[in-house]
Amino acid sequence: MGPSTGDEPFRQGSLIVRAVQPWTAGVHALLTALHRHGFDAVPLPYGFDEVWERVTYLPGETGDLDDSAEMRGERALRSAASLLRRYHDCSALFAKDFEDGHTWQLPARQPHEVICHGDFAPYNVVLNDGEVIGIIDFEAAHPGSRLWDLAYAIYRWAPLSSGVVPEGLDRRIEQIRRARLFADAYGLPVAERASLPDVIAERLEALLSFMEREAARGIERYRRNLQDGHDRIYRQDIAYVTEWSAEIVAGLTG
Repeated sequence: MGPSTGDEPFRQGSLIVRAVQPWTAGVHALLTALHRHGFDAVPLPYGFDEVWERVTYLPGETGDLDDSAEMRGERALRSAASLLRRYHDCSALFAKDFEDGHTWQLPARQPHEVICHGDFAPYNVVLNDGEVIGIIDFEAAHPGSRLWDLAYAIYRWAPLSSGVVPEGLDRRIEQIRRARLFADAYGLPVAERASLPDVIAERLEALLSFMEREAARGIERYRRNLQDGHDRIYRQDIAYVTEWSAEIVAGLTG
């Protein structure tokens, strides 16, 4: 799992409720701006007080690659990439307005081309008939580049990992094929694809640093993540993507 708060959200009728965090105001401003610019594939903010924040519930199927055949389908893969592109194109319209005055859970990254979702993984989208139609959980949102957000999305959706469980996705050739499908559906220019393995490794290094820093601060969720070996998995995947970098680039650009 990517960055998250220590308090699990819960459903209350047509709303999702979670504990307020320092970045809640920024997330609500982001969701408001997205809807104002016509992007309605995200929850509507419903306000927050000193304790709780509320956003609307997006109906549909949720899951991860491990437990959902629909989420593993090519229709889900391609539609996820297309929706991420639409999200980036929309947030690019106002990303500069979010450079100052907002607190984010993750550090802002230069250049500020878009507001990164920060955790665009199968477990953070909503499916309808096998198609990704919504994005949820913007807790890890932060200003950054398209490629920074896209690299993590491809890592999760391909997935480019040595520890994959579902049959088929555990083969490197299939992972690289899916990475190519995602990049194609997103519309990433071929000239920009050669750096993807390096950016994926850098993104995972940043995630490791974040987890270790939060655990050192005494945040229970991240202490538990380290105890459960999440850091070991990310280090293995950094080594995996680095080792097969040339093959991945060839598959993405050939």
